[in-house]
Amino acid sequence: MDKTVLYNQLWDAETEGLDGTDELLIGIAAEFILTTALLLLNILYQLLFRSYAGLRRMQINNTKPFQFEALPQELRDMVYKELLEDVYYPSPAVRQPVSPLNGMLAGFWGSATNLRNTPQAPKPSNWIFLANKQIYAEYMDVLCKQGTFHLTVSPENYKDNRIWSIAPSTFKHIRKASLQIVTTSAMLGCTDPRNMEALSWELAARIRAELSQLESCTHLTLNAKAIGDPLWNPLWIWYHSSQSFKNIGTALSDHVTGPSLDKITFSLDTWSPGENYLERDEANKGAWTWYCMKGHGVGLDGGPERTVREFCGMLYRECRTCRPVEEGEEDDE
Repeated sequence: MDKTVLYNQLWDAETEGLDGTDELLIGIAAEFILTTALLLLNILYQLLFRSYAGLRRMQINNTKPFQFEALPQELRDMVYKELLEDVYYPSPAVRQPVSPLNGMLAGFWGSATNLRNTPQAPKPSNWIFLANKQIYAEYMDVLCKQGTFHLTVSPENYKDNRIWSIAPSTFKHIRKASLQIVTTSAMLGCTDPRNMEALSWELAARIRAELSQLESCTHLTLNAKAIGDPLWNPLWIWYHSSQSFKNIGTALSDHVTGPSLDKITFSLDTWSPGENYLERDEANKGAWTWYCMKGHGVGLDGGPERTVREFCGMLYRECRTCRPVEEGEEDDE
C-alpha cells in the first residue's frame, strides 16, 4: 500500500472520527511485522545457503588424497613412530585360518599373548604395508631401528626349514630382539639328556645359524621356557639352553657373527618358582653373572665346561642380600 494513500486515509479517519483509526493502526503494524519477517527469512536463507555451500566445498576438498610422500622425511618418520608395534614371529594369527589379505601383510604380526584358539586380526598399523613400496621400506626401516622383534621357537615351528620366515634384508637390520625357546623333551632330539652335550643340540645349532644373520642387532635376550613333562626334568632344558647360547656372537661359538646375548632367564610354561637369571656384568668386562629375582648379584658363572650340578647350584643359590647369613649358619659361597 502506498504510504501517501495510507496517510491520507489516516487523516480522513482523524477528521471523521476515531472509529477507523484502530483498524488502520493494526493494518500498519501487521504490514510491518510481515515485512520484517520476510526480511529475516531472507537473511536466514542466505546464511544457511552459504553454510551449506562451504560445507560442500570442504567435503569436496576432503576427497582429494593427502600428499603424505610430499612431507619431509623427518615428518614421515614421526608418523611411523606413532604406528610402531612390537613384532612377534611366528604370529599367533598364522596358526588359524585367516583372510588371504593377511598374507599381504608380511604374515608376522601378533600380540604378546599366545592366542592359540582365537583368530587374530591385523592391527591398525599393519595396513601401512599396503600403501606402496616406498612407504613399506621407510616404515620397515624405522621398525627395525626402534622396534623389538620377539622370536619364538616352539613345537609349532621348530621343524620348519626356516624357523622364522623373515626376509634376509629385514633380518640383518634388526637392532633389538628377544628369543624365547618353548621346549618339550622331544625337541632335545635325544632320549636321555644326561648323555647329551649342549653344543651337539641340533635345534640349537639351527637357531644359532639363523641368529648369525642379525648383523645390526645390539640387544638380544633369551628366555628358556620348559613345557612340563612328568617323564623328565625341565632343568635339562634350562641347562642346555644356557650352555648352547650364552657364547653366541663370540669366538667361543660356531658363529662369531651376529649378536651376543645380554640376558638369559628361565621359566616353566605354567608357573615360575623364582629361579635366578644370568646377565652380563658390564662392570666386570661383560662376564656372565647370576642375579636373584630382585637384581642382586649372587655369583659369577663358570666357563663353557660348567656341569649341570654346578648350573643348578647357581640357579637356586640364595641371595645373601635378600637373606643374610644368620649367626651359626654356614655360608655356601
